[in-house]
Amino acid sequence: MSRKLLLLTNVDRGQANVFLAVASALLETETEIEIHFASFAGLESEVYSLWQNASSPDAMAKPIHFHRLGGLTMEEGLKQYFGTTSIPCRENYLPESYLSPLGFRTTLQAIRDTMAIAVPYTGHEMQVLFSSIVNIITSVSPDLILVDSLMTAGLTACYHLGAKFFCLSPNSIKEFSGPSQPRASSLWKTPALFSGFKYPVPWYLIPLNVFFSLYTAFTFKTDAHIRDVYAHMLTYAEATLRTPVDLLLNRPESARILVGTLPELDFPAVIPPHIIPCGPILMRARPVEDDDMELAKWLAKGPTIYINLGSICQVSEDQACELASAIRTVLRTVPSAPTSPPLQVLWKLKKQGVYDVHEPGCKIFDILGDEFKLGLVRICGWLKPQPIAILNTGHIICNIHHGGANSYYEAVSAGVPQVVLPQWTDCYDYAQRVELLGIGRLGSRSSKPLWNAQELVREILHVLVGVEAANTRHRAMELAALCQRKGNGAGKVAKYITQEIQ
Repeated sequence: MSRKLLLLTNVDRGQANVFLAVASALLETETEIEIHFASFAGLESEVYSLWQNASSPDAMAKPIHFHRLGGLTMEEGLKQYFGTTSIPCRENYLPESYLSPLGFRTTLQAIRDTMAIAVPYTGHEMQVLFSSIVNIITSVSPDLILVDSLMTAGLTACYHLGAKFFCLSPNSIKEFSGPSQPRASSLWKTPALFSGFKYPVPWYLIPLNVFFSLYTAFTFKTDAHIRDVYAHMLTYAEATLRTPVDLLLNRPESARILVGTLPELDFPAVIPPHIIPCGPILMRARPVEDDDMELAKWLAKGPTIYINLGSICQVSEDQACELASAIRTVLRTVPSAPTSPPLQVLWKLKKQGVYDVHEPGCKIFDILGDEFKLGLVRICGWLKPQPIAILNTGHIICNIHHGGANSYYEAVSAGVPQVVLPQWTDCYDYAQRVELLGIGRLGSRSSKPLWNAQELVREILHVLVGVEAANTRHRAMELAALCQRKGNGAGKVAKYITQEIQ
């Protein structure tokens, strides 16, 4: 009789991508596991396409069963929450505290505004999603559930039913190992949420870092919204609300947390036995030429800086102009031999507000008009090829990104030096990892989460020109080789689950 596995995740790309990668890897195994996938409607077609496009003939014999969740997605819940509270937000975007230069008051406000990420619903909305998940678990009766570590409704259902579950996360060891660190070093050695501090935290900032860490814990414990949802779930669903914090303080003995990293890619830490580092968990991607032959030919013309600030980060016109000015200066500064092709830039830009890029007379065209005419800069709102496919072409010499976990691991796996413009929460940590490991630079040290052209030029040139740039490229290639030797994290997750479930 086949054993049953249920994959349970939000639809949001940062979390969902690792589940899609693991589902794809499971289809390639030769085991008789019955795979069920529960998420919101936005993932349904993508899940089924995994099965249809699986390269293994055996995969056709074990289709994925998709279960559509009822209720709001995490993104919908957060938008509704921010829209109905007094939290100042940029229109149809993030809280203002996320978008302002870091400082004592900004950090405290950002910490308060972040609490909703753990519980992004009203009590009734949480109950609706929780009930949907409980019904799916009850009907499937899985032998093991692999649940998104940020999915509070999923965690609540697993705890409530006493189901056997593991967590899957694209994030780092740090997020789950704090209580296991000696001498409470997670309070004073690693940067606190929204502190933007360097790792290890400088001695003179340790008291402030400890304060921020304790303030985060206090805010979570006393947050009125979380307490209201907790009371609603207890009263109307007869269930105790469980959040990612329970994975730190109240984890079932059998639960394991599978993380998409390696110790060599993270801050130094004591790794408790329940945390399983699997390596970067990446989706297989079609080659660029299969999705966009014209782009593939353009990339092949010369070394390319690839700018992609993720699917959430929106860039205002003023900030886009700062980035454009930095691009122009770098292109006109980096020397190229007479027989070598010039440097070029591919920029995926998600705009905040409405503004032109290619129209003569607009601000960005005034900055980059000559580069546009020479075909050295491409700015587009959407690219069909996946980021990892672009990074793996061998033509990318620098990846400028927002510090998201997936962006960090994709660049590491491809051996591409990074310049990070961190935007929120753990993005600041990934910027510190890049510098700690010697594979890139923090591009906005003085103004994060914003950036200015002068500082950004300096940091980009640091990874492109000179002895330090050569060392950065060498170190990036070393870590890429390490990831290749240890294998794709998705395959390791699939193997671990297969051994556990059979």
